[in-house]
Amino acid sequence: MMSMISVNREAMKIVRRILEAPEPLGVFVERLACGATVIDMGQKAPGGWVAGKYYTLITLGGLAEVSYEPFPIGARVLSAVRVMIDHPQLACIASQIAGWRLEGAREGAPILAGPARALNRDNPDHYFDLIDYRDQAEEGVIAIQTAEPVTDDWATTIAAACRLRPENLYILVAPNSSLVCAIQVAARIVEQSLHRLAEEGFDVKTVRHAHGFGVIPPLIRDEVIAMGRINDSLLYGGVSTLYVDAEDEAIAAVIDKVVSVASRAYGRPFVEIYEEAGRDFYQIPLDLHSPAVLHINNLKSGRTFSAGEINYAVLRKSFWGEE
Repeated sequence: MMSMISVNREAMKIVRRILEAPEPLGVFVERLACGATVIDMGQKAPGGWVAGKYYTLITLGGLAEVSYEPFPIGARVLSAVRVMIDHPQLACIASQIAGWRLEGAREGAPILAGPARALNRDNPDHYFDLIDYRDQAEEGVIAIQTAEPVTDDWATTIAAACRLRPENLYILVAPNSSLVCAIQVAARIVEQSLHRLAEEGFDVKTVRHAHGFGVIPPLIRDEVIAMGRINDSLLYGGVSTLYVDAEDEAIAAVIDKVVSVASRAYGRPFVEIYEEAGRDFYQIPLDLHSPAVLHINNLKSGRTFSAGEINYAVLRKSFWGEE
């Protein structure tokens, strides 16, 4: 199905806002030799709260509201990001998930997120098997969570796969250690819930509306520790609410399996689990990549199913080293 909604066209409305006034957002804009535009939101650029909101909106294909609210942990109050998501299949599965591993580029090729995934004609990632959607657009926008500078090689590979001219490709970048990255990862809580539901055999095409919120961790320059903290924000401090049109039995069969507490790896800061796995993401149990808390409201029966809990103890250990 070709939806009337183009995630790239919607996202480009926000990209244009950034390009009109990058300085107040703490963003640097650069053209690569091939003509692609790189929007730096945290590598050399400082980024900021508004930039983080825009990055998040763009990765959600423009189909969301993003706001901030307090998240108390004991005596301290951190911020949390809240996402109110329309068209969750398009916003999260067709756009936000980091699912496109960039082949054809050099070793250590990045994993891409964002709307241009839905334009990839060469090797669409497997998440597109879950929904009936492909995008068509003259311009595309992709997001890369990396501390490495974006190369011409990456940009031309992406543009070619998306059947775009390089000058019509826009690439957002922010590393793990940046504020923008901490925000956009915490905002992936609904996406995390959807792919876990799909992995357990639940039909994500039944999801109609969604909202989520996740704590934004304290920042640190160290990329590995920062990566650990942003994962802990989802696993131990992220809450997702889905509204679905399904059978109660289908929800009851999966709800307890798709929260992080169900994983055998649960209960320690992510960085410890990552180090034990030899810093290999693929050695970490898949079921750990789940929300802390999930609520599913069934539109058909009116019942709400809930599982999981926020784990304040692990958040305190991860964020402040408190036992």
